[in-house]
Amino acid sequence: MLDVSVHNLSLARPNFALRDVSLTFPRSTHTAVVGPAGCGASTLLQVIAGAIRADAGEVRIGSRVVNDLKGGRRPLLHATSSIDAPRRWSVRHLLIAAARQRTLDREDRQHEVDLATSKWLLGDLLDRRLDTLSSTEEVRAHLARIEILKPAILLGDRMLERLNLAESVSIVDEWYRTLRVLGTTVISAPSSLIELGASDRVVVLDDGRVVQQGVPSEIYGDPRSEAAAMATGDVNAIPVTVRGNVVESVIGSWDLATPPFQGSGIALARPGDFTLAGPNEESDLIFGVEEASFYDGAWHARGLLSGAFLLRVTLPGSTEIHKGKLMALRYDATRFRLLPKE
Repeated sequence: MLDVSVHNLSLARPNFALRDVSLTFPRSTHTAVVGPAGCGASTLLQVIAGAIRADAGEVRIGSRVVNDLKGGRRPLLHATSSIDAPRRWSVRHLLIAAARQRTLDREDRQHEVDLATSKWLLGDLLDRRLDTLSSTEEVRAHLARIEILKPAILLGDRMLERLNLAESVSIVDEWYRTLRVLGTTVISAPSSLIELGASDRVVVLDDGRVVQQGVPSEIYGDPRSEAAAMATGDVNAIPVTVRGNVVESVIGSWDLATPPFQGSGIALARPGDFTLAGPNEESDLIFGVEEASFYDGAWHARGLLSGAFLLRVTLPGSTEIHKGKLMALRYDATRFRLLPKE
């Protein structure tokens, strides 16, 4: 298997931007490239794939510079959420074509197709056309095809975004376990936090620049920018003003012994940083529920505060919640990360 690396990549075009990006993607590991919309993640994958040529910099696969190598000749597979095959094909045709692409003999070809069919539960779908499949069925066929192809390098651009939420955990877990067994070098722009959690390393891009990288838990626990915090889960970016040792915000004020800056900035607070005040506790914040949804055993509520600031909080599933309900909340401001205004 091969390392992939990019050195001083730059690209400046309408809707596409990379700014002096240098990264190494070690062989047989999974790196997730994330960031806000327009961050440059998909652009980076397309440059590595050879679909877009950078204005400056190098792309290396192993020790070889591949800038002048056409995309179809690079030893990698670039996959999106759509299967790269005619929609009139049956699932059987799709899988056999993948096996033929590896120049397997007839017996080995059938063996590979049978294994993939069983693993991805495609037995009842083999004679169905691709354009008749549900979104989750199509994802399973897509993954089976890629497993048969056994790419040394896989560039996955939101390839699992069409997954049904109820099945996403099990499919994502099985898929990335499969890629580890194959030893594939994976570079992905994930479509969900479930995928993000399956990665070995996370690279955060913002406006075409690398702003942070590390293992998922490091980025989640210690985001160094709003982009990094947003990329690893829901976050409230609360406007603050720091004067001396006092932090003032729309959710209240608190003291800090050594504030990291003075003046305007934001406090990054996860929805789970807020808790219900007990019967005999003073509240730090009165929260009015505007809307709420229930999943993963908890309530995920939103409410408007002064200045039309939208606050998101996560509350226990046993909580009685309805629109318009006022709730007394508490928070530990030492859990918030303060960042100066850029």
